[in-house]
Amino acid sequence: MTDQKFLDTETLASEASSLRSVAQFKDWTRTRLRRVFPHGALGCGYGRLHAGGVAIDGIIAVDYPLAHLRNICNAAGGIDTPILRRWLITREPQLFDASAPEPDTPPDWLANFRAADMRNAAAHAVYDTQRCMGTYHSFHRIPGRLGASHALQLKELAPILHETMCRLVGPLSPQLQDTSPLAGLSPREREVLAWVGQGKLNNEIAQLLFISEITVKHHLTNIFQKLGVSNRVQLVRIALEEEARMRDGYGLRVL
Repeated sequence: MTDQKFLDTETLASEASSLRSVAQFKDWTRTRLRRVFPHGALGCGYGRLHAGGVAIDGIIAVDYPLAHLRNICNAAGGIDTPILRRWLITREPQLFDASAPEPDTPPDWLANFRAADMRNAAAHAVYDTQRCMGTYHSFHRIPGRLGASHALQLKELAPILHETMCRLVGPLSPQLQDTSPLAGLSPREREVLAWVGQGKLNNEIAQLLFISEITVKHHLTNIFQKLGVSNRVQLVRIALEEEARMRDGYGLRVL
């Protein structure tokens, strides 16, 4: 593990400021960040602040197993882990060794954690009241023994990651908007498409939505144009893919 005093945060911040996309951010964490803070997987969550805490909008997953991500999503679509809960209480960097868990660690969560080979974890977050945005950075598969140097480095890395994410996926960035293929559809058009995905005919959709069959056809024409497809089979495929995306992510946007 690189000693904390050699962590060149000024250079890292400068490099991060030049990143222009989530793809570049991922490459930078793999090729650069791992050299100064070794790890095998990284999950960076982001969301808006509100009176009760943070509403998670999504997560940038860098070699982070999506199966484990599904296991830690609650019914409301948010992330729920004992590591995050401890951070919310202490607001300090959290170090977690799966071989020596705290007594109150939920057994089911620990079993999933170990099954995903997440191993050593180090996490820290930033509450940005000025931007009304919070970010959470969870490093996993960290080699060696976790110690104070990891916590110190996290305190220096978290602000850099936070600033980068605010710029790339913050509330004023188009990337925070719905990134699914259906982003340009109206709510009613999404309803029509959902029923198409379930094999409903135009007259059946009209009855279900209490609209005329002509209106259904009008919505379908718009959907065809917006999605760039030419037949109903293609629409069904897109609808099924969207349903699977939402089911697998519990509505959580994964970048």
